[in-house]
Amino acid sequence: MLQYDPFVTSGTDLYALYERLRDEAPVYWADGTQTYVFSRYDDVASALADTDTFSSDAMRGVLMGAPTGSGEQRLPRSEASGMLVAVDPPDHSELRRIVSRGFTPRKMAAWHDYIDQTVRALLAEASGDEPFDVVSGLAAKLPVRVITELVGADPADADRFRAWADAMTRVMSGSARTSGLQAGEALAMFQLADDLGHRIDDRAENPRDDLLTTLVRAHGEDVLSREEAVGFAALLLFAGTETSTNLIGNAVAALLAHPIELERVREDEGRIGQVIEETLRWDPPVQYVFRRTMRAIERHGVQLPADANVTLLLGSANRDPRRWGDDADLFDPDRDTAGHVGFGFGPHFCLGAALARAETASALEHLLPRIDRGAAVGDAEWIDSMQFRGRRRLQVAMAAIAEF
Repeated sequence: MLQYDPFVTSGTDLYALYERLRDEAPVYWADGTQTYVFSRYDDVASALADTDTFSSDAMRGVLMGAPTGSGEQRLPRSEASGMLVAVDPPDHSELRRIVSRGFTPRKMAAWHDYIDQTVRALLAEASGDEPFDVVSGLAAKLPVRVITELVGADPADADRFRAWADAMTRVMSGSARTSGLQAGEALAMFQLADDLGHRIDDRAENPRDDLLTTLVRAHGEDVLSREEAVGFAALLLFAGTETSTNLIGNAVAALLAHPIELERVREDEGRIGQVIEETLRWDPPVQYVFRRTMRAIERHGVQLPADANVTLLLGSANRDPRRWGDDADLFDPDRDTAGHVGFGFGPHFCLGAALARAETASALEHLLPRIDRGAAVGDAEWIDSMQFRGRRRLQVAMAAIAEF
């Protein structure tokens, strides 16, 4: 019997389950989470693009149990607390225009040197005498150090920021959803909001050349409120660190599982971009997002009422042979990946996509030449999240710096 629930996925062969959903029940009712599940590419991509029918305020409603809009009434910007992923156009367009000032191509280009320096420093700690954990030694540290720098925090604060991000993951899409909010998670959430609030207050009085200043310094009336700035910065820490960490780990794991592809990219660094895009398609760091129907609709003979929550399976859409052909389950960096939904699609396309790609590209460029050719992937132990997909650890044999 086919059984799937977005918040109960551990211990399953996830992609085989997605295949059954696509073939047997392209619109599936997940009773535990009380959502309809879309698994085929066309259905997922069209729902992501159709903000007139599918509201993103379900991201707040399902993940946080917070109020949403009702029917065609959208969640007002004033009630979204800066949670950009839960706001619909036109409010979303206004918010995105403000925060995009911190992610312009010019600003991103200025970050490349810092990213490379950080990667080199982290890999310098790999001695070659013992296995190197790609996740704890590189993938988990790099994005949080970058975001720490983005918000103008002391580099010494990076470990605290990482702990706060991990706590948010457990609360919003991990084991804390079923066990209840524990004292440690509650304290972490309070500490994060308090820390960011104090930093934002300071930037309003003492501007710096950092992201927080960009958010709160007015361009006419175009500015985030204090609450919105805190909410967006917290979202960036939570989603930005998890996405990049898991993308790096998943890309390295994919290459280790496909040694011919590993050798090809080691011989030609120009293939790194192709590897990243195929990883985003084949094993994306974010597996699904939520939407709310703003009116009654029908899909594949199933009637969905207004205000129904819908799970859009990005990971399944990216493996749908109806879109990608009969070899959709194969990892093939030569594939034309245009149209994958690894970073979403439409108005809510991931704002931090360029940053995640830059971090992953730098990590692969400096890491892959040092990986021992006999390295192999063992059994995966997945992170404590149902929505994010990534490994807790990924150990590889590394050559010492002087050997390559």
